Amino acid sequence: MATSDSQTRQGATVPDREVAKHVFAAELNEATYTFKTSQDERAPVYLALPTGERANRVCVMGTVTDVEDVGTDDQEYLRVRVVDPTGTFWVYAGQYQHEALKKLKKIQPPEFLTVIGKPRTYKTDDGTINVSLVPEDVGIVDVKTRNSWVFEAARRTLERVGSARETSPKVAALAREQYGHDGSYFAHVAAFALQNLLDGDDSAANLDEETIEERLEEAEAKGYDVDGKKPEQESK
Repeated sequence: MATSDSQTRQGATVPDREVAKHVFAAELNEATYTFKTSQDERAPVYLALPTGERANRVCVMGTVTDVEDVGTDDQEYLRVRVVDPTGTFWVYAGQYQHEALKKLKKIQPPEFLTVIGKPRTYKTDDGTINVSLVPEDVGIVDVKTRNSWVFEAARRTLERVGSARETSPKVAALAREQYGHDGSYFAHVAAFALQNLLDGDDSAANLDEETIEERLEEAEAKGYDVDGKKPEQESK
């Protein structure tokens, strides 16, 4: 599945799209604040990630645990539950996501799925704001590809934690105001996911263990928990 941020269709160059951010479920599910950078009604809607960057598109990967048609008798609308090492993604696809819908209908849990899509927020009856994904493209992947994504998502998460206040100070300040913390908790999440790879089975053998160990040492030196236990978020 292509992940390029520019395309050519019928000889015409389509403008570059937003980069799809690698985000773990734990962070995406907390990213409940959205904003635009202009008043244009067609302007893209961004999530303010707790680690301090904005995201209009994301790249996620995990294990499919459930596929359910929650639509009507005459219109399919699939809800797909995808689990990564840190939590759960919810993916919804209907008639306007025709190609993704066709692929999702063929999934047999517990296959590994990659999703590139746009995050959307919605409010439940009790006022809770949840985050789901509208897929642009999906694909079945093998365990080695899934493990490589975990490593890359951890690397990108640690980079955002370490640099967002310098590279995107306005979004970082907005995220801190909205969520009540600076996002450093998600470095614990990244370290936990990396440790899971090392503690897992032979399916992680394609990854560079030395590189993972170096990343863990870097996280540990900054005081992040790398003992393999799922981190608990501090109170805001």
